[in-house]
Amino acid sequence: MTVLEIPTSETTARRAPGRPDAWTILGSDVSAADTAREALEMGHMRGWNVRLWSDTVVRHMDESGVTELTMPDTRAAVRTNPLTGAAEYVGRVGNQYTAVQIEDHEDILDMVRRESGATFHKVGAYGRNGSRYFISMTLPRVVRIGGVDEHRMHLTLFGSHNGSSSNSLHIGSTRLDCGNMQRLIISGAKHKYSIPHTASAPVKLAKVQKSLATLFDWQDAFEREAQRMLDTPLTLGQFEKVVTRVFDDPAVPSKTQSKNIRTRNDVLRSLFEDAATQETIRGTAWAGWNAIGEYLDHFASAKSDSSRAARSLADSGAVTQRKTDAYKLLTLAA
Repeated sequence: MTVLEIPTSETTARRAPGRPDAWTILGSDVSAADTAREALEMGHMRGWNVRLWSDTVVRHMDESGVTELTMPDTRAAVRTNPLTGAAEYVGRVGNQYTAVQIEDHEDILDMVRRESGATFHKVGAYGRNGSRYFISMTLPRVVRIGGVDEHRMHLTLFGSHNGSSSNSLHIGSTRLDCGNMQRLIISGAKHKYSIPHTASAPVKLAKVQKSLATLFDWQDAFEREAQRMLDTPLTLGQFEKVVTRVFDDPAVPSKTQSKNIRTRNDVLRSLFEDAATQETIRGTAWAGWNAIGEYLDHFASAKSDSSRAARSLADSGAVTQRKTDAYKLLTLAA
C-alpha cells in the first residue's frame, strides 16, 4: 500500500505522501478479497500450469543457416500466461526441482487468515515471466514506536518458479512515514517459515499452524529493538561512521567511486538531519537506521523502480544485509 492508503490516527502524520512502497510498485491491491482464491484471481495468479520441459531444443541462426540442438540435460520451467494463454519460459531448473502451483497454497493462506485475523493486501509476480511472486496479508496489530512512529505488520508468502528460493511465509513491517520495508533480522526471533513442497496438504497445514505463534513473536521483538534504538542518542559523526562500515567503501576509491560516495553520503546526511520522515525520531539510532533504510529503498541507484522494489522485499542480498549490518552496529551503542 502507499502511505496514502494507510488509515492513521489524528496524532500520526504522513511525511512522504504519495510515495509508493515496494508492495505497490510490484503488486495489485486485493484487499477486497475474502479468500485466497479470490485474491489470486484478482491478481491473475491462478491457472499458470507451471510445468517442466526436458530435452529442450535450441534453435540458433547464423550465416550458415538455422541449427537445432537438443539439450538433454536441461530442464526448463514453463508457465501459461494467464492473459494470453501462450507458453512462456520462466527459468532453468535443476534435476531435483518440483513444480508447485501458486494455488496449491490457498488452504494455507486461508488458514493463516482465519488464525491471525489478517486481511489480504497485495499480490504480485515479478522477474522473468513471473518467476517470483508474493501474496501479502496485513495483520491486525499496529506498532507505534515511541507512540508516534507507525508501522503496519505484514505476513507474506514468497515463492518462486525458477528454483531461486523456497516457498516461505515471512513476517515484517512497513513504516508509514517513508514506505520503508523494515527488513530487520533479529537474533532469536524467527521471521520466516519455509513451506515443504513434498508434504501432504494436512501435514502442511498442521506445520504452518504450529509455526504461526513463533512468527507472531517477531512483532514483540521488532517493537523492543526499535524502541531500544529510539532511546539511544546518535550524533551525525556517529551516524557517518556507521555509514562507512555498512557500505564498505574501497580504501582507495577511483575518481568515479569518490564522486558516487560523496553523492550517496550527501543524501544520507540529509535524510538523517533534515528529512521530514525522521522528524519525530530525529537524533536517535532509530533515525539513523531508518535513514539508511530509506536511502536503500527509495534513493539508491537501480535499473528500474521494480528492481529496486524487488531487492527491498528480498530476504537476502545487499539491501537486506546492509540493513542488518546497520542494525547490529547501532544496537551496540544501545
